[in-house]
Amino acid sequence: MRPGWWLLVIPAVPAAVLLAGVLAGDWAFGVREVRQPPPRDPANAARAEAGAAFAPGAADPAPPGLTLFLQALTTAVREGRHATAADRFDPDRFHTAVARTDTFREAGLGPDPVTGPVRARFALADAVRAGGPGLAADAVEVRRVVTAPDSDEVVVYARHRLGGRGGSYRWWLVRAAAGWKAFDLEDVRVGMRLSRQAAAQLACEDGGSVPASVKAGLAALAPAADQLAAGDPDAAAAALAPARIATLPREAFAVRCLIEGGVAAVKGRATEAREWADRADAAVPGLPATDYLRAAAAAAAGDWEGVVGPARAYLDTVGPDAPAARLLGTALRELGRTAEAAAAFELGLRDDPGREDLRAALAHVRGE
Repeated sequence: MRPGWWLLVIPAVPAAVLLAGVLAGDWAFGVREVRQPPPRDPANAARAEAGAAFAPGAADPAPPGLTLFLQALTTAVREGRHATAADRFDPDRFHTAVARTDTFREAGLGPDPVTGPVRARFALADAVRAGGPGLAADAVEVRRVVTAPDSDEVVVYARHRLGGRGGSYRWWLVRAAAGWKAFDLEDVRVGMRLSRQAAAQLACEDGGSVPASVKAGLAALAPAADQLAAGDPDAAAAALAPARIATLPREAFAVRCLIEGGVAAVKGRATEAREWADRADAAVPGLPATDYLRAAAAAAAGDWEGVVGPARAYLDTVGPDAPAARLLGTALRELGRTAEAAAAFELGLRDDPGREDLRAALAHVRGE
């Protein structure tokens, strides 16, 4: 069975971001066909970027105090205690994360162990005041913890909720002598990290050599993503105009690709959406957002078999996620795999018990 246009359902999204908005929600799908992408392990490159060789698929229980630490940090941002929140980051490791971005290097800047952490902390403080990618939250639910062997670093996948809104995030943390410290954060739906946002800010404002076209292109990503999240792909495409004529740094180009792919998926241009997913993956391998886009592109084509692999890869990486579970459950239902479809819809309801569409879909596949 092939889909026509689906209703565009965009659930509420997290707080504002510094450079890139949030590409969130369930997308409407068209009908053209694409081939299923080859099997891949999207986590490997992301783990390498984190600087640690994590065991594939490894997941550990949340260590004592970790959830409370994240909850305290995000609560401090929500309550306007920005200095307190910034103090919960490790400035040296945050500076290292900033300094290894293409944005930072292409601006002619380099790591500075003396003044670099101080400058990076100023950029971090600005990001905290702006809300960062999901830094303000009422509640943080840890979904998955991956530890690095012979290291004090962990990667944490968590769900942030703020006033009924929710989003999935990936934290990089370190076990410090005085307790936990954070040193990076990523919105997994759009692929933008706090360190990359800070790098762009430093490159544009701290003596970096950044062409005006690149500055304009970086600035265009936030409104474009906001328009897409609001369900207006035409406005999103128009907002991207400055980014299209700029030679963006690698990480920013990946964000542009994900927004372009989201626009294409919403408009039913499945082959184009998959091509943008390929470009994003080539620019920054291992982003969970790329798997979500691949699943959306396959759904836009009515290629239900093609939805299953990337949707499961996204859920295996991120944990329960209602929009991805809706994609997976719908695909499995259309393939006649009703028991698996029910399990997928149940997973989505674990993430968002208020989703009536998931509840109705679950009742349907159960024959209720």
